[in-house]
Amino acid sequence: MDSEAWNEELEEQRLRSMRKEWEAASAGEHDYYAVLNVSRRATTEDIREAYRRLSRLFHPDRHHDAEKQEWARRQFHVIQRAHEILTDPAVRAAYDQLGEQGISMGKTVGYKLHSVKDLQDRFEREARMRRIEDVDEWVQSQSEITLSVNGSGIMSPSAAQSLQRGANKGAHGISGLVMQQLFMSHSFTASLSDIVSGTVEGRMLSRNSNASAGNGAVKVMIKRTLGPQTWISFTTPVLPPHVVAVEALHCPSLGTFYQTKVEQHALDTHTPPAITVRAGRPLSPYSTVFISAATGNQYALSSVWAAGPARALHRQPARVPRKPSSVTIGITGARSTDEELGANITATSNQAYIQAWYKRKIDMYFSVTGGLLVVGHNPQPVPASGNTARRTSSASPASSSAAPLLLGDVSFNIDMVGEIDRHTKLGWKVDLGLASGVTLTVYLRRFRNSVNLPILLTPALELELAIYASAIPMAAALALHYFVLKPRRRRLIQRQMDMLKDEQRYQLSQQQRQAQEAARLMADSVGRARKQALAANGLVIESALYGDLPFGIAAQDTNVLSAAMAKFGASRTALSSTDEPRACDVTVPLHALVVGDQLVIAGSGSKQFLPGFYDPTFGAPKSLFVRYRFRGKLHEVTVKDDQALAIPMREHCIE
Repeated sequence: MDSEAWNEELEEQRLRSMRKEWEAASAGEHDYYAVLNVSRRATTEDIREAYRRLSRLFHPDRHHDAEKQEWARRQFHVIQRAHEILTDPAVRAAYDQLGEQGISMGKTVGYKLHSVKDLQDRFEREARMRRIEDVDEWVQSQSEITLSVNGSGIMSPSAAQSLQRGANKGAHGISGLVMQQLFMSHSFTASLSDIVSGTVEGRMLSRNSNASAGNGAVKVMIKRTLGPQTWISFTTPVLPPHVVAVEALHCPSLGTFYQTKVEQHALDTHTPPAITVRAGRPLSPYSTVFISAATGNQYALSSVWAAGPARALHRQPARVPRKPSSVTIGITGARSTDEELGANITATSNQAYIQAWYKRKIDMYFSVTGGLLVVGHNPQPVPASGNTARRTSSASPASSSAAPLLLGDVSFNIDMVGEIDRHTKLGWKVDLGLASGVTLTVYLRRFRNSVNLPILLTPALELELAIYASAIPMAAALALHYFVLKPRRRRLIQRQMDMLKDEQRYQLSQQQRQAQEAARLMADSVGRARKQALAANGLVIESALYGDLPFGIAAQDTNVLSAAMAKFGASRTALSSTDEPRACDVTVPLHALVVGDQLVIAGSGSKQFLPGFYDPTFGAPKSLFVRYRFRGKLHEVTVKDDQALAIPMREHCIE
């Protein structure tokens, strides 16, 4: 297999399919719809008719030879079990939802429920609970650790002197690196009932500064599901800031949502609540537009929420986070399965943001994202003292509207992320800003846990350093992906496929033996039916092959197969030229399914479970080729493994 021709995503899907097939074969599972050759929408009468038709071929009493009676007993046992399962509404509903595992459950609970819908709802809940239990250990907790480091002392000589002065004042640095702050958060979610869940979240922030050592917060959230499309939550703090929040989300249709959030400081009734409303809806099948409006908490309404500084119950200035009002309009979309992009614009009382991003998926394990951010600000009169938030809020509306909007910063970022394994991602991001300088961030994510390490390389934009910070990690990431991780995954996938094939060899021999036994049991009946069809100029199956057919064309209902090979004997030579079988002859089993000059195979699943069929190429895509005569004319057709087949059809004719 050439490196260029090797498609990692397709091979990964093939490996998952092989694992599923191997597990089913090891457990002796069957597709009972395919065993009876009926669709999943078949009625009980259709199932019984198919059962009676197969019983005439495989019932042990219809065979007098002792060896054939034993063959027939094995075949009839599967057919009889398929009939029992699919004609019992409770067991059939359980089988449709959970497969073989649901059969015993359907026999247990079936008599307690009264309709097919009740059964389906019950088994859907059981399947959902099993999935939840499988991932419960991983998805119920979430954590984040971010350590911000100032490394400009190493990269930028001009910044080294200021860092040295900061170190003399108490800042802690190692070899030119200064740790600025550490942020940590962790949350845990537990289900309190079927519709109620509780979340406890703790956060802490530690700054490497004499002015502010840091802070922390703990909050508890109760979330209640009101329906399949709506939920509401209530969040209350345990530690300051004492901000209570109520949030609700409603999704009336796919891609459409309405979200409302209200936040109120519990210890300061003089500060108005901050209300945020978000809404979105699909603009096209590939894009979604959204709008968000926030009132902030710096407005005046009635005598309770009068303008002026917020004060607590003891008439002391309350530590209420200042939130300005804002409006955001944006759009997100996907040009293809490998490309995503979006843009939004945000306006606040004194700032405006324009942001755009584009994501390109290189393959299923590697992606690159580029983003652009433009920030404009409205300068305010600056008093002699007070922090920036207080200066902004104390400015009068008249001065705010009169001041021009100035360019604050223009920044560009590039983000590359690759998968180390199925659950672990390693990423690298570079932010380049005119005012914010160059920051390199390395992060590791596993399940819902992440560790981030942002490193400030220089506080001012230096072109040479920006090129190095972008090009060197990008080249290293691409080299690691294409020359280390991808070949490693390829070897691992191939090794796992080989192991599954080795373990499947015994199952293959068993399936082949049983299929040959079934074909011998059908041979006499098919021989008589063939003679009658030839005499009546009816439907006669001349040849049929099932497996990994070496014709090099797409499997579909067309007659282009006649142009792909000169004669059918050439295909048999190609099939027998390899060490392992690539297809099996199913002429007799297929002719046994003919009823009244018509052959219909339901497309409900793999054809390997049809009587007389087996899987000759484990893990490979399979097709069914049929050459038949009807009314003296030759026909050919090839269909995929899970595709339905109906013959005779006029478009199959090649004469």
